[in-house]
This record gives sequence, structure tokens and C-alpha cells, in this order.
Amino acid sequence: MVQEQLDRAVTDPLAAALLPVLVHRMNNTTQLLSNLRAVLQHAGGRDWLGERSGDLASAYTELDGAGYLLAVLSSACGADLLLARREPRGVALMVAAVGEVVRREGGRFVEPCRPLPDQAPGVHAGWQLAWGFGALLLGSARSCGLQGTAFEWQLLEESEAWVLVGSCVPADEFASLVPRLAERLPEAELDVRKGGWSWRLPAAWLSRADG
Repeated sequence: MVQEQLDRAVTDPLAAALLPVLVHRMNNTTQLLSNLRAVLQHAGGRDWLGERSGDLASAYTELDGAGYLLAVLSSACGADLLLARREPRGVALMVAAVGEVVRREGGRFVEPCRPLPDQAPGVHAGWQLAWGFGALLLGSARSCGLQGTAFEWQLLEESEAWVLVGSCVPADEFASLVPRLAERLPEAELDVRKGGWSWRLPAAWLSRADG
């Protein structure tokens, strides 16, 4: 079992790509907290904690999001660190992290034109849907970059489904990615064609806060 987890970690491009980004985020947040601690030690009667409450809230949000994504990657590699946690912002957090990876690698990642929907708490173990979004979008964006083309994607809302559409097929990674998607999210339907792909998800898996 341990060897299988290690093999999955090594062969999962999403985990390999996101880990440096998440570590960088957490290091920045830790540095911010260290600076605040130094200031508080020499506060001299001034309410520095109250004045920097916004920074503390931002630090909490950043660590909370990074912690969720680390749990997603760990769960995808065979270690259930997510446990009972359910994160409505999971898809949005993953897409933002993928965009950061693509830009760091010199590519262009199109941000969604409106806020992404929340994921429902009952979608399998809480990590598979975010992982699926991340794996599909990262692999496709990288393939488009290698081909010198722009990666276009969108999430469409239909009456009985959500459909994630991508313009570029990550050929080198789909051989291993397609069976993993089918195993982890069997209710979703991936349709791969020469000019792109579409991933159809049950309508109940996602919902918009604005109705």
C-alpha cells in the first residue's frame, strides 16, 4: 500500500505541479505571521493586533485554502487527509491554483468570466471533483502551451448537468488520466475528440450561490 501511494504521487502531474505553489504560499503566510509576532512583541501599548486584523484574516484564508488543496493532493495519492472536511470553494480554489502554475510556467490561463459554483458536500469523499478539474485543466493548458496555442475553457450550466469544456487534449497524460477519472468519478462522462474534450457532471454536484 505504501509503495502504491508513492507510485501515485510520482506519476500524478497535478500533485507535482501544485506542491511548489502551495509551499510558496504557506511560506509567505508564515513570514507574514512571523512579522506580526515581532511587531506585537514591541507594541508599546498600541493595538497592533486590532490594526492588523485584516492581515490575520487573509493569512487564515490563505492557509485554509492551501490546507484543503494539500489534502486533495494527498487523498489523490492514496492518503485520506481530507477526512470529514467538505469545502464548498474546492473547485474555485483548485482552478485558481492551476492558473498560478500555468502562469509560472509562462503560459496563459483564461480566468472564468464569473465566479465558479460551489461544490456540493455529498460528492464522493470531497476531493475527487476538485482533483478532476485540476488534472484536466492543467494537462490541457500545458499541451496547448507546447503547441503554441492558447488554451480556452469554460464551464457550461445546463438544465440537468454541468459541462466543463476544454479546447486542447493533453495526449501524453490522458492515457493515465482517463481511467483515473472514470474510477474516481464514475458518474461523470468524459468525451474526448480531436479538437478538444467535454466533461459532463451531474447537476447536483455544483450550485451557484446566486441561485
